[in-house]
Amino acid sequence: MGWKKLTVIVVAAAALVGGALSLSMYLTRQQELEMEVADQKPQPPQAGDTTTLADMENMPIYYDDDEVLLLPVRNVVEGLGGSVSWDREKKATEISFYGKKLLLNRGSRDAELNGYEITLDREVEAINGCLYVSSDVFSEYFATEVIWDSSQQLVTIKTGDNTKPVIAGRMLEGVDGERNYSAEIPVVVGLNDISYEKSLNDAFESFALEQLASFPNVVPAEEAEEAAEEAEAVEQSGEEQAEAQAEEGTAAEAEANTETEANAEQAEAAEETADMPKPDHVRLGFVKGYIGAEFLSFYWEVDVDGKLSSQGVNVDLQGQKYVNILDLTASCDIETELHVYAEDVDPENYYISADKEWILLSNDEENGTYQAVSVPAEMAQSVWKDKYKFLIA
Repeated sequence: MGWKKLTVIVVAAAALVGGALSLSMYLTRQQELEMEVADQKPQPPQAGDTTTLADMENMPIYYDDDEVLLLPVRNVVEGLGGSVSWDREKKATEISFYGKKLLLNRGSRDAELNGYEITLDREVEAINGCLYVSSDVFSEYFATEVIWDSSQQLVTIKTGDNTKPVIAGRMLEGVDGERNYSAEIPVVVGLNDISYEKSLNDAFESFALEQLASFPNVVPAEEAEEAAEEAEAVEQSGEEQAEAQAEEGTAAEAEANTETEANAEQAEAAEETADMPKPDHVRLGFVKGYIGAEFLSFYWEVDVDGKLSSQGVNVDLQGQKYVNILDLTASCDIETELHVYAEDVDPENYYISADKEWILLSNDEENGTYQAVSVPAEMAQSVWKDKYKFLIA
């Protein structure tokens, strides 16, 4: 596998073109001096600032065969004003930058972002005693733009808007005999309301686990045990309530009988579900759409034995609610108007792309596939509510 080492230099965004080299080298020495002897650390760059990294002990590495750019963790993070430390308890390297904390494990894709388990696209590598990660780690999690200029063999990092949330992913994979599954679960990080952030992530995980319900041991043993204990407590509480109701008279007894019948019907339905054929392969992934401080959009893609389906997820982060097409538009008959673009229009099944396109998702159960149909911006502008017009390019 061919690879190239790249030589880079830290350049301040405000530096003039003339004399940039000498100034950048001076700033580099000052930053290193402050980090060694002073309590005050260099301030992180503001959005729009440009930092070009070079002349470091450990250089960026570019793999020609894979077209992958690896960046040295400590050099880049500290060069951008962040910090790198060792978490003794978790035995992991901790990056603190832009209000986020990322824990990395050498030789592993498993990581932790602001307390959430996530999965990196590539293993963390140790080269010459230095940790390296794919450039995607910085661009996706820390609001930076990493630019690789192959002609000059130069890496440029531009800081962006760190007020926006980010979406990471966590992988679940497993086998059950000849059956197997994999699920990539979105993890939202960076919302102002931590409680709401957690509730969203819990909901995303619940959706994923529902798709994998036919596979045993999808949930870790500890979580499964806790769930079983909670279920047992609920069941015991229900029995105690039933006994109390029985003592109250005929009316209570009739109500208890009705509840028993309902439970029996649920148990029968569960047995029927258990007897249904189990899929051989289940794949679950998500496609990122628009991500902003006010709105979050993506869609799930579910593959069950080669049959595909999709489900959009659109969240008003300010109002803390899911929104459908009817919530976004002012048209009284928007579903009929949209039939021009898609035969099957489901107000719940759409998403806003990263380029702010309105995409209708239409599932074809008969053929086991789905379509993603773009709605022209002119049409969207004519029906969109003023509150949500920021979602239209």
